[in-house]
Amino acid sequence: MAARRCETEAALERVHQVSAAAVARRADVSRTFLYDNAEARAAVAAAMEEAGERRSLTLAEQHDEREATWRERALNAEEALKAARTEILTQRHPNRRTPLLDKRLGS
Repeated sequence: MAARRCETEAALERVHQVSAAAVARRADVSRTFLYDNAEARAAVAAAMEEAGERRSLTLAEQHDEREATWRERALNAEEALKAARTEILTQRHPNRRTPLLDKRLGS
């Protein structure tokens, strides 16, 4: 009985995966053990919940990074477009200054 309890405790310590089947394989126990043992079932449920929360956080962080990257590229594109328009105006009218051109050139 004590040996079985030690074996059960050792199996519970190896429970780190997200699905019952993965946990059973990794802990070298049967899925029936995981479903029948209340402590094991609770550990699997907690691990699944934690993994789900981690995945949600990771997805949210990835979305934020993509959003920031997109926003930065858009701002860079706007700045490049302004610079290109200023350069075009300068080349088309080298001796003529307009209020728009002065504004873009910072004069």
